[in-house]
Amino acid sequence: MSKLLKIIKFYGRFMPSFSAIGYYSRSLFWPRLEADFSGQTWLVTGASGGIGGAIALEAARRGATVLAAARSEQKLAALAGEPAAGGRIVPLVADLSLMSGTAAMVERIRTEGRQLDVLVNNVGVLLHEHQLTAEGKEASYALNILNHFLLTEQLLEGELLNRGGTVINMSSGGMYNAPLMVNRMNVTAPEHYNGVLAYAVHKRGQAELTKYWQSHYGAARDLKFYVMHPGWTDTEGVQTAMPKFRRILKLVLRSGLQGGDTAIWLAAKRPDADPAAFWLDRKPRAAHAYPATRNSKFAPEDLAAFLQTEIDGRND
Repeated sequence: MSKLLKIIKFYGRFMPSFSAIGYYSRSLFWPRLEADFSGQTWLVTGASGGIGGAIALEAARRGATVLAAARSEQKLAALAGEPAAGGRIVPLVADLSLMSGTAAMVERIRTEGRQLDVLVNNVGVLLHEHQLTAEGKEASYALNILNHFLLTEQLLEGELLNRGGTVINMSSGGMYNAPLMVNRMNVTAPEHYNGVLAYAVHKRGQAELTKYWQSHYGAARDLKFYVMHPGWTDTEGVQTAMPKFRRILKLVLRSGLQGGDTAIWLAAKRPDADPAAFWLDRKPRAAHAYPATRNSKFAPEDLAAFLQTEIDGRND
């Protein structure tokens, strides 16, 4: 009975806001978004489908050249074949679960002479079964946060992000379930692994990195860093990792474009905001739903230092 009450309380609290119901009710009051991204170059990771694919297409339809990064050459080719109005989709086949694959993608961007105006760190995964990458990292950690950090830092170091640019980190309401836990980022022992907790820890980490980047690079380079929640969106990842959740809520899950709408709006408007804000449906929301997650012995700088040590270790 207590478990049932917990489930009812959870859905009662979050479903009206996070589902398509919340999107539709809020969007009734939004003015039409007039956004022209002509002349801009975007990089969207995890762009072969779902939220990332929807963001890539919408940005291209508004005039941007979008570097769409993902592992599947076939899916990226299909995306590039979609009508894109004044912009275009440029497929970037890359394995973003590997530091080597991420670094190789940055090098390709550099050698092609591209300068980015918008970076969307969208790629992410919830894995119930423990997996290690070829580089010895827990797979969801590598994909969800380690290589987000590597990608963003290398673009910053190489001055491949234009002044006045925007970085958008795609987090999740899953982060509400964890404080910042640097010591739980890379769980390499299967017996200590919990996929749902790992996902929450990584998504909380994305929010903390947003604060770190904004404080270190924001004013100095006229860059804006945001972390956002797409709401409950019907993606391939949800279908695979949360089939029961999807069966229950399929009728009220958001489309990819609805989930990605705030990213398009943030890139167009670049609002001033507290870097701790958690954006949902074009508005900054609280980054914590439960008091316990506010307390952590770690700071954003601790997470950045940990991730940098991981990256430096790949060359040892």
